[in-house]
Amino acid sequence: MNVEKSLTKHIPTLLSLWRGNKNTSPLNSRELSSVSQALLSLQRGLTGNRKLAGSGYMDNKDHLGAYLLYYWPVSYMQISYAINSCTPFLQYPESSDSTVTILDIGSGPAPASMAICDLLSSITTNQIEVTLVDSSTKAMELAKRIYGDDNPNVKVRTIKTDLQQGLPPVSTKFDIIVMSHSINELWKDKADKIERRSGFINHIAENLKSTGLLLISEPALLETSRSLIQVRDELIKNGFSILSPCLKSHPCPVLSSGPNHTCHAEIQWNPCEPVASIARSAKLDRESVKMTFFAFCKADSVPIQPDNASYRVVSDGMLNKSGRIRYLLCDGEKRIPLSAKNGDSNARQNGFFNLQRYDTIKVQSPEIRGDSNNPALGISDNTKLVLIPFSK
Repeated sequence: MNVEKSLTKHIPTLLSLWRGNKNTSPLNSRELSSVSQALLSLQRGLTGNRKLAGSGYMDNKDHLGAYLLYYWPVSYMQISYAINSCTPFLQYPESSDSTVTILDIGSGPAPASMAICDLLSSITTNQIEVTLVDSSTKAMELAKRIYGDDNPNVKVRTIKTDLQQGLPPVSTKFDIIVMSHSINELWKDKADKIERRSGFINHIAENLKSTGLLLISEPALLETSRSLIQVRDELIKNGFSILSPCLKSHPCPVLSSGPNHTCHAEIQWNPCEPVASIARSAKLDRESVKMTFFAFCKADSVPIQPDNASYRVVSDGMLNKSGRIRYLLCDGEKRIPLSAKNGDSNARQNGFFNLQRYDTIKVQSPEIRGDSNNPALGISDNTKLVLIPFSK
């Protein structure tokens, strides 16, 4: 699926809903100024002082508008990236007369479930039913209107609730449960927030089919990312298996690497309008989209496991004092540096200098560097890299 092309079909609808009329033309200077100011206020409250997180900001007209025109496309890109990486694990009814069911927790105007629906529509003819759960009726009503305009064949129902009070009983079992940028807003000031969030997800997962997929995405901020990694480890203890992006269902090594370390995905992106103009007006960098995400299945589902020779790239390239470019690799249990001399011809031929976060690589005949306590790998004349780009 061409994610950016799929996103652009929703932009006219977002503009029309924001304006409250059928005008889908580009933002004028007055509108751009208004949205960018609201966006900066929203950003400060969500990623700065975080006072807005969990505060019902979706019921504020200006904040909801900024979310619709800026964060909706960004969230759509994030979940599209994540769900595409899970395509080998998606299971849905074999009969085209059956329905694929999706539960979107903390949905807002539903960019996450829309991204999943767009992918499913490209690979299956099954009917799709989406259940949105959020505390904001305004946000969910907007979601229903977006579905009505852009995906009218999808059946949408809504549940208004305070997530910290739990999910009301539902009779449906779901093929996919998604939580996008919502877990970090729950119990954020509680000392036992990790235990509460893990327990909440365990409860939610009771509504997951035995072959279902649970997808959780959070902002790539240090605190929200590390908190989700801690939740990830608790879920593994409770019997969940990791499908993506981790190569093994093993405690994440980043938590023991130090308090300032984390792990996140990054998508290079030439943003569409109006995201590009809003970002310029607000003086925000939007050349890429970042997030921390994990896809899980239940213990009785058997994921496809990579072989032990595979590594995930989990950092950008870094130039050290000795003039070597270094990436951090993760084999699912430990993080290992892989480096090459800056400009090395064999490294260049193998695509080493073009590696991206979350690419999967196999390293054949590496140079052994470091020691038993601090193992490291290098690129020699005989080294060969086999690269598998991460799904977009």
